[in-house]
Amino acid sequence: MDNSANSNFDENGQPPTRKLRVAVVGSGLAGLTVAHLLSSLHSGNGHGDAGIEVELFEKAHKLGMDAASLSVTCPCQKCALEAGRSDGDPNHEHVEGRMDVPMRTFFPEYYPNLVRLYRSIGVKFHDADNTLACFDVAFEKPSDDTSTVPTRLTKDVKIEAPYLSSRSYKVSSDHTITLPDLPPFSIRDPYPFGRRLLGYYRIARDYIKMLAVSKEFMTQGRMMEIGKDSSEWGNGRLASLREFLVKGGYSHDFSAFFVPLFACVCTCSFDRMMDYPACVVLEYVARCMPFGRMQFVSSGVREVTENLSKNIGTIHYNTMVEKIIEANPTSSPDDKKSCPIVLIDSNGVRREFDHVIFATQANQAAATLAGQKASKPLPKPYVTSREESDDESNYGRKEEHDSTDPVTPKDVSVDSFSADHPFYHQIKTLTKFPYERTQVVCHTDTSFLPKDRASWRLLNIAKSTTADILASSLDKVSAELEHQQQQGTTTGFSVKPFTVDDDSSELKNRRKGYDSGISSPEWHSGSSTPTSTASESHNSAMATHIMNSTASSLGTTTKFLQTTNPIFQPRPETVISSAWFERAVVNPESMKAVDELNKQMEEQTDRLRASVSEGTETAVPSISDRVWFVGSYAYPGIPLLEGCVVSAVQVMERIIAAEPDHRLNVSVTASKESFLKRDEPMRERRLKRKQDMDEHPNEDNSASAVYFETAWKDTLEDERVWAEQEKARLEEARNELAAAATLSDGKKAEKGYFSSSVGSWTSNLYVEVAWMLLLYIVAIVQWWSVFMLESAGFDGSRWAMA
Repeated sequence: MDNSANSNFDENGQPPTRKLRVAVVGSGLAGLTVAHLLSSLHSGNGHGDAGIEVELFEKAHKLGMDAASLSVTCPCQKCALEAGRSDGDPNHEHVEGRMDVPMRTFFPEYYPNLVRLYRSIGVKFHDADNTLACFDVAFEKPSDDTSTVPTRLTKDVKIEAPYLSSRSYKVSSDHTITLPDLPPFSIRDPYPFGRRLLGYYRIARDYIKMLAVSKEFMTQGRMMEIGKDSSEWGNGRLASLREFLVKGGYSHDFSAFFVPLFACVCTCSFDRMMDYPACVVLEYVARCMPFGRMQFVSSGVREVTENLSKNIGTIHYNTMVEKIIEANPTSSPDDKKSCPIVLIDSNGVRREFDHVIFATQANQAAATLAGQKASKPLPKPYVTSREESDDESNYGRKEEHDSTDPVTPKDVSVDSFSADHPFYHQIKTLTKFPYERTQVVCHTDTSFLPKDRASWRLLNIAKSTTADILASSLDKVSAELEHQQQQGTTTGFSVKPFTVDDDSSELKNRRKGYDSGISSPEWHSGSSTPTSTASESHNSAMATHIMNSTASSLGTTTKFLQTTNPIFQPRPETVISSAWFERAVVNPESMKAVDELNKQMEEQTDRLRASVSEGTETAVPSISDRVWFVGSYAYPGIPLLEGCVVSAVQVMERIIAAEPDHRLNVSVTASKESFLKRDEPMRERRLKRKQDMDEHPNEDNSASAVYFETAWKDTLEDERVWAEQEKARLEEARNELAAAATLSDGKKAEKGYFSSSVGSWTSNLYVEVAWMLLLYIVAIVQWWSVFMLESAGFDGSRWAMA
């Protein structure tokens, strides 16, 4: 930009002396990322000083991403005596480390920007076995307790043997395949083996079919049409996951495996899982399966929070932001010290800013903009033993957790605001994002695992025997009829699986773009903040993660477990901590809200940029034009950590574009390994894409449409760029360092970075399928060896990774 063409620069062509002041509300990954990136920007196109003063506001006593995590209290006798305790175990090995709460896992294939962020700040991560066990939980005697919080004791619970378990087999240096376990074969009783084998056949058949369909629709750019009849393509309707499974003829064996697994990924009830648009779930399948490897941060998320917060100027802990108002309009517009937004916190302190970024949940941001407080806030995390430096007031009480209402309250209704409210349109959009509450308990109660220790896996997924997988009204009627038949009640109805007739009026209505009954993605949409069923009923999945499997510092004597969404409570003496969270869930309305929110922020960027352009007559931007939103909910796809990073990058770029006078850019002296330096090729690609969209305004350029069209391609391109950058870095290291040991270290550093399951060589679908089949043959040979050894009574685990 030509400095002389802008009157806001001084006579020497220098940028304004006053730095931009930006407030970031919330210190989860989205808040930390956007604060970290903005703090890295310098004025003068990177040649000047730091261009932004960032202040981070966090309501907890520590950074939000790590607020519920805890350090493990070592139960060994030596540590107990040092701490003044007499309950030490002389036979227990020393353990240390932290437990991340909630569990922070990711597949690099779905999280390319998160991976680049972790690399840029020096955070290491490692593979974990993609092993799981799926089993049912039976409540031996029905409880008359009407409490919405699951309080059944373990003595009332029967853990059944897994109906599906798996182990991982390493088939190449970069690929690991997970295959199901077979029960040992017995000539005397071959029925269990045959029944399990038939179920596995159905699961494998449907899994391959889903993979083929998902990858085909993704590569053809038609992911948003998946699950619909071809006559419906282009009508804008999104098929639900329920509709996809039912109309696709997927077996109950497959659904009993697939639905609980993804209900754990999305942390929601089966009801909400079935209302997910099929395109959202199947895009995840197409990108991560079958070769995706689950990753964990090696040192825990505390390292992530520490590294991201190093360059953030000011962090306000124990500070709740309660209101956002406009600064005194009588202030002179020429006053360079004045800022247009006033932020008022819970202590009554007023601070002025140029921009405010909400890195909270959508419902919390809506409440703050409305000037309201949460009617039923979640309690602070509860722990049985605190760290020495922690104050008791920073934690909640067990009674608070037991009495927490699992239903997400509807605190803000847009109907109560007039259209001239300064944040009316933003509040209206934010209230369209639904949330479900869920509990995460850390404990040592191994009754949450299968009785046979040989069946324990990294991830142990349980559901109630009465759970309704497809969560449809007809399935519930069928379950009631089956129950009546078991009780000896005669009925004139027959229990049949739900099917949709191609000639039915329902399908005809769908072809017109609307729906009339079951399987409709709109059917369960409800209010703007729907109630939760994940903790209120047993129609959900419970996931128990064995923490020792991913953190060797926890030892092997005591199994440290983390259970998400417990459908029964662990024994009180085994509880280490409890924390409640609210997770965003996706439905067609929330997908439209993502598009609306991104469109609003694009428009406010244009208005702000136009307001500082010389010779342009535009209205003065309103206060709402300076308020931004980041978070997992603000990005298409499943609301996960990737959305936190990408939405943060997008808001950073929008603020840069909205403030051209400040000429913000990454510092020219920044390390080549920094995120913004590494991101420059990707940023150029994004800018070019935006220019192309501006030239074709009649096409569907919504955030969701662009995401499903380009996200997987960007992953491939990002990996190619990263490989080139790594090659250049290693070549430079070879030129500068002659020592062979240093070169060896460089190669070791390169190992562990992901190789995408849809690499550049797999652009041909047939090549990918052939390669997949070859690797599966290698895995099946190992798998068969394990089966033969275990059927003969030997230990075959050494052939597998679990």
